[in-house]
Amino acid sequence: MARPRSILGLLFHLMRLYARRRPVWTAAAACLVVAALVWPRHHDAGRGAGAGLQLAVLHDGFAITHPGDGGHRVIELDRQGQERRATTVRHGDDPRVVGTRAGAAVAWQDGQKVRLALVDGDKGLSTWGKSVRQLCEGVASNDTRFAIGWLESDDRVWIVHGPVAEGEAEVAEAIELPLPAPDAVRSEWCGVASAGDNVTMFWRDADKLKFGMCTRRRCSGLIATFKLDRRLPIIGFGCVDNACLVATRDDAGHARVALLTETSKLKWTKPLDASSGAVSILGVGDRGFVVGQLTRDGAEVLRFDRNGAATSLWRDGAATSAPALAWSSGRLLIARHHGDTLVHETLALAR
Repeated sequence: MARPRSILGLLFHLMRLYARRRPVWTAAAACLVVAALVWPRHHDAGRGAGAGLQLAVLHDGFAITHPGDGGHRVIELDRQGQERRATTVRHGDDPRVVGTRAGAAVAWQDGQKVRLALVDGDKGLSTWGKSVRQLCEGVASNDTRFAIGWLESDDRVWIVHGPVAEGEAEVAEAIELPLPAPDAVRSEWCGVASAGDNVTMFWRDADKLKFGMCTRRRCSGLIATFKLDRRLPIIGFGCVDNACLVATRDDAGHARVALLTETSKLKWTKPLDASSGAVSILGVGDRGFVVGQLTRDGAEVLRFDRNGAATSLWRDGAATSAPALAWSSGRLLIARHHGDTLVHETLALAR
């Protein structure tokens, strides 16, 4: 894979010293335990949660990204949700914004490469990939790490990741981590999510959904595998350090979430009241998840514990889009639309 052409602040300092240490998935990945996870078929994937909103965690706050002004508007907030500044980036049609220890950064697909640069004046441009086919859905973005993923032309899934905290001791964690090529048909979907201190990589292989966990140093050879009809869209996903909550919708428009473990176990499934579109899912600490959905009565955020018990955490009857979520240092950022107006707030949410 191509190396960055230049340094992205201190984040990419000493990159070359680590380039030869890139871990790969071991042969243990072939030893898959397949669990039965079958949802009804559905043919409309819908749009992302929050009508194009994307949220990220910065080392000292949050960022909200949404389409506008001939590009994508990046609004940087402090921990309490107060706006500090706004910038418009014009990179590709579907950029990804994350927080890094050097500041907010944007990634986008440029031909067969992935470009990554700081939002502030496109500083520290770096280039990744060899023959990039598409970016993965979502990003990993929390207080610890960021990650952005993509599919190569050989159907392997890769990420570039690194630290977020300014005081992070290591400065050269932006490395590429490959996952094995699909067993059968061409993969058309991949996803990336935070999982505590880990990063989770999702991908689809024919009628299977797979995911694996990556630490700072290596990716686990244990790949979770579940049966999932290839025509069924995934409308939301989020993870803790050893399990993920995945949402989908059936032909009748009914959404469900399922808790899947890294050992290929289906723990439980629960219905959602999400009336349309996608949902936003985050793992919070190691205890459970928050789920943002748009219902017929407005937007709602639910909290699920590890046993599947759900409580309503927040509601907004005037919202016209599903809430997008980000969690950092005990604060949950909730962004959504009231018609054409973007609104957001933070609330206290312990681990």
